Amino acid sequence: MMSEYIKSHIIYSIFLFIVVALGIVLALQFTNSKQMQMLVVVMTTFFYVAIGIMHHRENHDVTAKIVVEYILIGSLGMTIAFFFLGAL
Repeated sequence: MMSEYIKSHIIYSIFLFIVVALGIVLALQFTNSKQMQMLVVVMTTFFYVAIGIMHHRENHDVTAKIVVEYILIGSLGMTIAFFFLGAL
């Protein structure tokens, strides 16, 4: 039987996958509007960071280092997405 710890990780992982997949689908949907694509990327990044922080908060192991790490990884992903969207 699955422990609660594993179940909570699976739920967060599935939710994160849905958010990122939806972000990709919406970005592809708005190919005619760079502004909407950029907004979708920013919102997807925001939800990535929020989900990560909530997950660590739920497990009582959130620290400033973890928050900064999520923000930096989100910023890197957003920068890469902006680079590729601007190059299209």
